[in-house]
Amino acid sequence: MSDEIGDDTDRLVAAALQVNGRASWGEIGRAINLPERTVARRGQRLLDRGLVRVSTYVDPTRVLHVRAVLFRIATHPQALWHVARTLARRPDASSVSVLEGSSDIAGMLLPHDDASIRELLFTDFPDLKGISSINVTTVLKFFRSGHDWRAGVLTDEQVEALDAYPATDVDPADSLTEDDGDLIALLLKDGRMPVAQLARTLGVNVTTARRRMESLSRRGLMHPRTEVVPSLFGLGLEALVWLRVPMARLERVGTALAEAPEVKFIVATTGTSQLLANVLVTDEAAFYEFLTGPAVAGHEGLEVVDALVVITPVLRGSLMVDGAPESLAHDAPTGAIRL
Repeated sequence: MSDEIGDDTDRLVAAALQVNGRASWGEIGRAINLPERTVARRGQRLLDRGLVRVSTYVDPTRVLHVRAVLFRIATHPQALWHVARTLARRPDASSVSVLEGSSDIAGMLLPHDDASIRELLFTDFPDLKGISSINVTTVLKFFRSGHDWRAGVLTDEQVEALDAYPATDVDPADSLTEDDGDLIALLLKDGRMPVAQLARTLGVNVTTARRRMESLSRRGLMHPRTEVVPSLFGLGLEALVWLRVPMARLERVGTALAEAPEVKFIVATTGTSQLLANVLVTDEAAFYEFLTGPAVAGHEGLEVVDALVVITPVLRGSLMVDGAPESLAHDAPTGAIRL
């Protein structure tokens, strides 16, 4: 992955893909008023460099009926990167971050059932070599899940032109069929896979594949998910913020924070803090302003329990972001640290 920061055209194309990762280059070009050839060239370059990754999003709690869990692990310094990568490679991993000031790793996993959670707690985590402590909590509610966060680069009119399926409430009784699951599995690997290729892989005709995709999107069961390296938008600082709030104000505060442009992800959780937020800002001054300004300090009774800068994200959805130093470019020898 390149560390280069793109120009305004790159940012426009990336922002358009955030709104609709399956939009054609022509549709994006018309929305942002750029030639299709320019959009296609820039967009493909962003994808090839790993600065942008398109997959799909399915609500893990309401659709997949999994219990999202948050973890924070303290490691021995020499084990940090290998443990982070081991966790990021898990099929149920949703996010993994290396934090400042310690050898801590934090993230979210999506175990498929109660048996998987027990295996995670009693086998997988304890078997990790090089760790000194583990803290695991359960996500109680997603106020903002991350797939719907946008950088604010586009106008409302541009967003409306690209957003084929605006946010829709999911029917709690609705569920995925086996065919739906097969389709989603392909889109998790490549969210821009052409419908014709999806149809061939699934063994159905193009009309059937397109109809299934449209049905899932219209019912709010599936959305395109586009992860963009934050520095492309000039966001040079990412942080995790643990917050404590009186239970009577939890819903109100969580909902309000989810509307803050700096907050990409925020959930209610078990444990000693009631909220965990993933924050993206330009720099340290902007982070200080966020913590001391109305977004946080403006809420009566809201207390910051911990606020740590993310040294590097390792995994964001389907986007692997590996910022290990060159000396650690390769994993430790097989068997040195394992699950």
